[in-house]
Amino acid sequence: MAKEVGKEYTFSLWDGKVIVRPKLDMKYLYIEITSRCNLKCEMCFKQYWEDEEGDMDWELFLKILDDAEEFPNLKMIYFGGIGEPSVHPRFMDMVREVKRRGFALGMSTNGTLLTDDMLGEFAKLGVDLVYFSMDTVPTAQNAITLGHIAAAVTADKIRKLVKYREEYGTHRPSIGVEVVVTKENYRELPELARYLLDLGVDSMLVSNLLPLTEEQTKDIVYDGSVDMKPILEELYKVAHNGLYIKLPYFELKTERQCEFDENNVAVVRWDGEVAPCYRFLHSYYEYIFGRKKKVNAYSFGNVREKSLAEIWTSEKYTWFRFTMKNYMYPSCTDCPLVDACDFVKTSDVDCWGNEPSCADCLWARRIVQCPIPQHNFGKFY
Repeated sequence: MAKEVGKEYTFSLWDGKVIVRPKLDMKYLYIEITSRCNLKCEMCFKQYWEDEEGDMDWELFLKILDDAEEFPNLKMIYFGGIGEPSVHPRFMDMVREVKRRGFALGMSTNGTLLTDDMLGEFAKLGVDLVYFSMDTVPTAQNAITLGHIAAAVTADKIRKLVKYREEYGTHRPSIGVEVVVTKENYRELPELARYLLDLGVDSMLVSNLLPLTEEQTKDIVYDGSVDMKPILEELYKVAHNGLYIKLPYFELKTERQCEFDENNVAVVRWDGEVAPCYRFLHSYYEYIFGRKKKVNAYSFGNVREKSLAEIWTSEKYTWFRFTMKNYMYPSCTDCPLVDACDFVKTSDVDCWGNEPSCADCLWARRIVQCPIPQHNFGKFY
């Protein structure tokens, strides 16, 4: 059971009142230990945001771990955000410290900077989950392009990590691969899934492209321009052979389900700002079905100034989570007034007064996906 904190907030809701009692019920804590990266992927937020880059300092990192111990239901600490964690100068010290304290640890990485010693230590320490980024099958024919060279390097790291975890006999870490689908690579998704299964990968997380430039809007496959049905049928066949595949929607649906909210996630940026999800971690422009929108970073507090528990149970963050969990916000994406509405120009506030606004979020539509771990049969996926 989540720990009660003794607070109680009363909110007005139309003609009634809502009483919300916050709990220390965070399940996943994402830490952006750095916002720097060694690669310059064209579809990544980092190429287009307005924010400065930086590394989390060691003292702040230790304070966050201290604060995390107040949450009795915390399932995992995850090195994520928008950056490559292994570029942090104390990356392995951070890995060791999380495991020393007994937390489950996951991370997202492009894998290119991970050495044999690092991979071996992942298996020895029992790192629980590693998601690698790979959007194509590395072959001799296409290895001359930068993307395929990176994929070949990543595949080699996965192969070695599989070997190391077999040597330790714990099947840790669970290995996943994140794939971003575009018009350029959607046809090879089944081939990539079979390739990953042969490598020894446990799970494949498929996400759609969130365009960050007008040019990228031509590359999406969820606007009706591509028939994904035969691709999905082939992916289901691979899944039956043992690869866990998590798929997004490839069309706009009425249903909304925010996995960050449903799984009680908080994200701490490299400088200590606490955001509710990846979307509000930095400031940038996104394109929602071709419509340009400014997303501004949003923080509920900084862990340099307050404890994580104080921020999590604050009135504003508590109300935000309650609102999101009950989907008490408008649906801008398919609203008939969307082309004439000023609220959709930014994420700052929506026409129901929610701040920040999730009313245009493609994550909540399950079109865009991020690695929210699932724990099944002793493994994280």
